[in-house]
Amino acid sequence: MLASLLVGLMLVLTLFSVQQVSAQDQRCFPETNQCISGPIRTYWEQRGGLPIFGFPITPQRLETVEGRQLQVQWFERDRLEIQADGTVTTGRLGVELLALQGRPWQPGNKISPDAGCLANFPTGHQICGAFAKFWNENGGLVRLGYPVTGEMQETIEGQTYTVQYFERRRFELHGSQVMLGLLGREVLNFTPATPSPTQTPLPPTDLCDQVPASVSAFVNPHCGPAGTIFSSYGMGFTPGEWVGVYLTAPDQSVIGAPFQVRAERDGTTSGVTFRTQANFPTGIYVFTFEGVDSHHKGFAYFGLK
Repeated sequence: MLASLLVGLMLVLTLFSVQQVSAQDQRCFPETNQCISGPIRTYWEQRGGLPIFGFPITPQRLETVEGRQLQVQWFERDRLEIQADGTVTTGRLGVELLALQGRPWQPGNKISPDAGCLANFPTGHQICGAFAKFWNENGGLVRLGYPVTGEMQETIEGQTYTVQYFERRRFELHGSQVMLGLLGREVLNFTPATPSPTQTPLPPTDLCDQVPASVSAFVNPHCGPAGTIFSSYGMGFTPGEWVGVYLTAPDQSVIGAPFQVRAERDGTTSGVTFRTQANFPTGIYVFTFEGVDSHHKGFAYFGLK
């Protein structure tokens, strides 16, 4: 009888101890009534905290991100994701918001930088002045991603600012201070515009209307005339693996020699670009991405008209 009581007491104490540790691991914010814990809390605290990420606005939960099931937590300015190897990465909210708004990023043509700027990015855009300084000092490519637009004027909550979009963030110039946009809130709460009354669609007559949707890959633009530069990357690969890439023409011939790129921590590959020329045949082209270890495949379709 005494032994049974001792075992029961030990179980109660063990459960109490686990609950205590769990509670101690949490950091809660009355401003949003949300808490952070574990690797996400560690990442948040060690990489900038409130000014960089904002308050948490959801609990940690399982979500599908670019075809993969991940534990994520949304913040005012970001979405933190726990990858398969346990590392924490930031979400690609810059390109997500642009796509949701119906204005996917377009490749630029900056190969050499202007004075005081950074360039040589596969997206063809450069980063200048205060934005370049902020990008360099706050994680650069790993935490902010490539620039996907140039600087432009944008009205946010009734105020007009100079902004620039990156794969993972939006930089905003408030006076002389660079701030990060509230992309977590904007993407999470995005409401599509009310569609116009349904009309009977006409049969597609333009090649651009016939381009298939890409699978586990992204390409921009999805269609264009000769001379267009198409930029693409694959998604959903094992972090760190090599990914084979080749480009197929409309007649199913392979253009050039296949090559390999590396998958980043979030499973997306490095970007690849293809500059078309006037003598290229019109039709539908496809970038094929294939993981060397995972054998996962991605297909990015685009039209040349």
